[in-house]
Amino acid sequence: MPQSERIQARLQSLDERLARLRMKKERLIARVSHAERKRDTRRKIVIGGAVLAAIEHEGVPILRSNTELLRWLDAQLTRPHDRDVFELAPEGMPAARSGSAPSSQSARSGAAVKDADHREAPRSGAQRP
Repeated sequence: MPQSERIQARLQSLDERLARLRMKKERLIARVSHAERKRDTRRKIVIGGAVLAAIEHEGVPILRSNTELLRWLDAQLTRPHDRDVFELAPEGMPAARSGSAPSSQSARSGAAVKDADHREAPRSGAQRP
């Protein structure tokens, strides 16, 4: 095999490898984007549920910043799955972001959110754990 054919074969091999790597990169980017959209949707659902539960019980305070919202959610959310979406410390652990202990009203609000979660029947007909 002449040297020019070997070079052409090597170039073709590298082009194919480059195409496979680009496709792999695009799939990874799409996967990350999909996961972020799912997480954003989950955050919106959790916030909506917390607001609806609070409206039924004690009302929703005025929240003027993302920090205030996270502090309020830290006091409201009791389920680890819901807390994870906002990267809040597990319930009962000191909150890393807010630095304040939940008040008795906050604990009552968390119970209200938990009660509201258990009252709602799953749409798929499956039982909640």
